[in-house]
Amino acid sequence: MGIFDDISDSIANTTRDLGKMAHNAGDMTKLQYDKKVKENELIKLYEKLGKKYYEEHKNDDSEQIKEITAVRLRIEEINNDIMALKGGVACPRCGALVKNGSRYCSACGEKIEDIFEE
Repeated sequence: MGIFDDISDSIANTTRDLGKMAHNAGDMTKLQYDKKVKENELIKLYEKLGKKYYEEHKNDDSEQIKEITAVRLRIEEINNDIMALKGGVACPRCGALVKNGSRYCSACGEKIEDIFEE
């Protein structure tokens, strides 16, 4: 019966090894996921820090601040163009679409005065 015992031992060892490999693969997947979550969290923290820095230094004369300001102004222009195509303007308080003739912003309640008289 020696050959059957050898086969049985071989199957048992292979099964145990496969179990370990599956467990390790599961651990690896979990660690990779956890790493990605933390990397995304770090990116958001950097963005928050950068935004805070920009707000505190937006009047500085550095090239990077000027570039950010220019991009922000262009985004605002594009947003205004989009609002005009939709038949309104951006609310000065929250940026939501305010239809022509509206007296209040439907999103934040801001009273709209004289923005349609241009």
